[in-house]
Amino acid sequence: MTRSPFRRLVFGTLRRLLYLWVRSETINQSAFSLKLDRSKPLFYVLQLPSLSDLAVVDTECRKAGLPRPILPVAVGDLLEPAAFFYLTPEPDWLGRQDKRGISPTLQRLVSALSQHAVDDVQIIPVSVFWGQSPDRETSAWKLLFADSWAVTGRLRRLASILILGRKTRVQFSTPIQLRELVEQDKGHERTLRMVQRILRVHFRNQKAAVIGPDVSHRRNLVKGLVHGPQVRQAIIEEAERDNISLHKAEARALRFGNEIASDYTYTVIRFLELLLSWFWNKIYDGIRVNHIEGVQEVAQGHEVIYVPCHRSHIDYLLLSYLLFRNGLTPPHIAAGINLNMPLIGGLLRRGGAFFMRRTFKGNPLYTAVFNEYLHTLFSKGFPVEYFVEGGRSRTGRMLQPKTGMLAITLRSFLRSHRLPVVFVPVYVGYERVLEGRTYLGELRGASKKKESIFDIFKVIGALKQRFGQVWVNFGEPIKLAEFL
Repeated sequence: MTRSPFRRLVFGTLRRLLYLWVRSETINQSAFSLKLDRSKPLFYVLQLPSLSDLAVVDTECRKAGLPRPILPVAVGDLLEPAAFFYLTPEPDWLGRQDKRGISPTLQRLVSALSQHAVDDVQIIPVSVFWGQSPDRETSAWKLLFADSWAVTGRLRRLASILILGRKTRVQFSTPIQLRELVEQDKGHERTLRMVQRILRVHFRNQKAAVIGPDVSHRRNLVKGLVHGPQVRQAIIEEAERDNISLHKAEARALRFGNEIASDYTYTVIRFLELLLSWFWNKIYDGIRVNHIEGVQEVAQGHEVIYVPCHRSHIDYLLLSYLLFRNGLTPPHIAAGINLNMPLIGGLLRRGGAFFMRRTFKGNPLYTAVFNEYLHTLFSKGFPVEYFVEGGRSRTGRMLQPKTGMLAITLRSFLRSHRLPVVFVPVYVGYERVLEGRTYLGELRGASKKKESIFDIFKVIGALKQRFGQVWVNFGEPIKLAEFL
């Protein structure tokens, strides 16, 4: 891309076009400039291939008087065509990308140091963040496109540049002296893997410090579900019953896992916090919260399972909002598969919802995957929320409990438990329920309508009304081991 004068010309043109809109700044530049040795060859490393990120880094280097990443740099007798490389190599001409591959530039640098062709080489990890930190961002719209841990495509990156490009931040880290790592004499291949591991950990820690920790378990968990002993047995039985290969049965289990699992995303949690803060003030006259102190005391060192009553779709939004605002981790929420609608389902999934089918009958593989997913949540200490009534009460009275989720919880606890389990009953009461008109129709004999994305327009229409006050009362935590 930048290995010839023509390509550098094209890159310069693209950079100028980008900066017709983008505005960038360097944060904590002094942290690395004091340890920078201008007499040694200097290379920049970016985590992922991105022309826009490279253009921003090049601009900030020019502003700071640093060597530009797109210019050649001498490494002993070797002339490298550019002073940057990507930790994850660029894809080939077919678009294929080896995420475990090693940059050719890094390989040449390690070889040059091993052969003493150069005294030392400095590597500076550089991160580009589009938009404010989620903790500081106050625009719900901008939070939807803020940097996150999810893998993003080119279309989303373009949207991020257009929406967040006016507040772009670049963070240069302390230079890594490559000679110190080569002198550990671990051999060429092991040294390369060690450098890559150090850089991966560094980028992960840096990103966590700026945009918040990676709280999503989906990318690391779904593939692990199929290795659980009960799921493996169910896969074998599925293959024998349907006369299919184990590979197809395993693919089916993975599909079930992706259908179920949440994709907990911090930026979406912050987006929902801002959106719901406005929403509550628009339709309610106040939210009264009682006895949350007991939950704050028991949350540390326990696996917390919230079991609220269920009067409205507002219940789980309200509970997650209140927990987040009071310094508690929002739970992973069991939601019916009927809520996995376009747009809405993705937003709920990133807010912590995991989806379950109304019935598991006749599908033992799905049952095994779902049970393993719940067991993984419990064993890893993620707070969980489910409604023991199953569906929403149309009358305001408590419904007869459904014991399916409780049974799964007890089986998981008896199977193994890393943390003691506590149930937290939660009462949510409304002066007026948002779905009140629909409930009245059902009580008069109208059939229950399936949830639809068009229901959001009804919510918008409800913004003209006031629904009184809401009470949220946290009950005394019930410790499962003591109860048993």
